[in-house]
Amino acid sequence: MGRSLVLFSFLFMAISLSAQRSGNYASSVGLSGGYAEDGFGIMATYNYHLDRSTYAQLSIFAAIAEDKGDYDIPYNIFTVQPGCFVKVWEQPNFRRYALNIGGGGVIGYEVINNGNNILETGAVIDGKSRFIYGIYAGVEWEMILGNDLSLLIKANEYYHINSDVGNFYPYVGIGLRYFLF
Repeated sequence: MGRSLVLFSFLFMAISLSAQRSGNYASSVGLSGGYAEDGFGIMATYNYHLDRSTYAQLSIFAAIAEDKGDYDIPYNIFTVQPGCFVKVWEQPNFRRYALNIGGGGVIGYEVINNGNNILETGAVIDGKSRFIYGIYAGVEWEMILGNDLSLLIKANEYYHINSDVGNFYPYVGIGLRYFLF
């Protein structure tokens, strides 16, 4: 799976370099915050728009959460996500609203109970902090607020292949996207 992520990263860079040669539309940055399973998540994104309907995205995601099962176990997830999104719907005429779907790879680190395998109660945690990897699928709804700014509602579903927190991990957030040029 590690080789797949490396290949995906090279593909991501090749698409970006190809778009630079063929004339690009814009780059944008975004910041969103919202619900991550068992807690709060925040995501920063950089988008390289390949044309009016496709963009390559590089995201950084952090989740601060606490599993409320038999014991309260805090955990954090930090990931980097290269991916690609495609516009599947845009409001006719005014082009004020748009819906984009996409996906890509995920690589990061999860920290369980601040790296300590023993809880305050003396219970031993079976899971451990580790590097994680996988894939994700995402949906973005965008409302244009001006020439350079848009409101963004984002939803991602992650599949972490080797996570002790859980293989499937959702994130839903709201934020802003700013177009650089």
